[in-house]
Amino acid sequence: MIAIQLLAALALNPLLPCPLTAGWQLLWQQELPKQSAMGIPIGGFSGMQTLLKQQQIILLSDAPRAFTLGIDWRGSLLNPRWQLSEPQPIQGSPNTPLDGEALVQSGAAWWMASEARDASIQPAELLLLNKASSSNFGFSLINRFPLPQEWQPALDSGLLPNQGPEALVALSGKHLLMAAERPLKQDPPNQLRLLLAEIKSKPDQLQFKQILPSLEYQPAAGAEAHWGLTELIAIENDAFLALWRGYREPNQWWSRLELFAPIQLSAKTKGPLKPIAQWDLIGLGLAPDNWEAMAEGPRLGDGRSTLLLASDDNFNPLQANRLALLAPLRSASCGKGRP
Repeated sequence: MIAIQLLAALALNPLLPCPLTAGWQLLWQQELPKQSAMGIPIGGFSGMQTLLKQQQIILLSDAPRAFTLGIDWRGSLLNPRWQLSEPQPIQGSPNTPLDGEALVQSGAAWWMASEARDASIQPAELLLLNKASSSNFGFSLINRFPLPQEWQPALDSGLLPNQGPEALVALSGKHLLMAAERPLKQDPPNQLRLLLAEIKSKPDQLQFKQILPSLEYQPAAGAEAHWGLTELIAIENDAFLALWRGYREPNQWWSRLELFAPIQLSAKTKGPLKPIAQWDLIGLGLAPDNWEAMAEGPRLGDGRSTLLLASDDNFNPLQANRLALLAPLRSASCGKGRP
């Protein structure tokens, strides 16, 4: 049972509906071009960070040569206009390819999760990056840390091919939290394992720690073959929002948002952590597509925070690069932040 104190704390969070059953409002969704101003193909957006003070968005692509794309947010919150930079490949990477899936900032450092698409040439890694400058959207590779052996793809254990790591969250106390897209081969099919990375004082030192509990993994009916976690973000009071994506041939999509209670990193629980609430985003009006990235957006004039989503077009002409903005619906009894 959810503690009354936790529900009270969540009700004060401007990024959550209040009550939770109130759901979300789709403020807008817009398509981005598939080419830059110089004609370079852009797409494959699988990670995102917002720089709210600068009114900027940084998108990470999982293209064969990983790149970032900077976007200046022009216009207004409800009627935005976008100024796109040219794509900036990750500099300093060796011949081993990278598959960028998540990008976060922790203090002055930036970190990227690289997926094990082909374990023989592309291991599952956590990468330390350096941002070129405050006015530049480019990054260079400083160091790379292979994930623990139990995460590396093997015959009967580790990540499934092209299934993560997918989500990366910067926590307080110099910690990073990682999650795969689907359960590891050796885990129960209803449990999505989490991995904690503790950042040491030197850039060449990083310690991985396996933690409990895991997250409940519950695919939507019909989407079991292609269901997985695409993003995880921490919100106030240390709770988490998880973005799940499902697909079924030839062109059916699911997108679900779930709220999880604060994760006790030292907790020893037997079963997975179940979501407190979940919302169907396609039913809300979100375009049926491959929504993979999520970050907190700007605040509305009434005090509510917003949630920014980005889709990955897989460089497929039948799909689109999209941005969408959601706002939580809040009743008058929830105080500041009500619509």
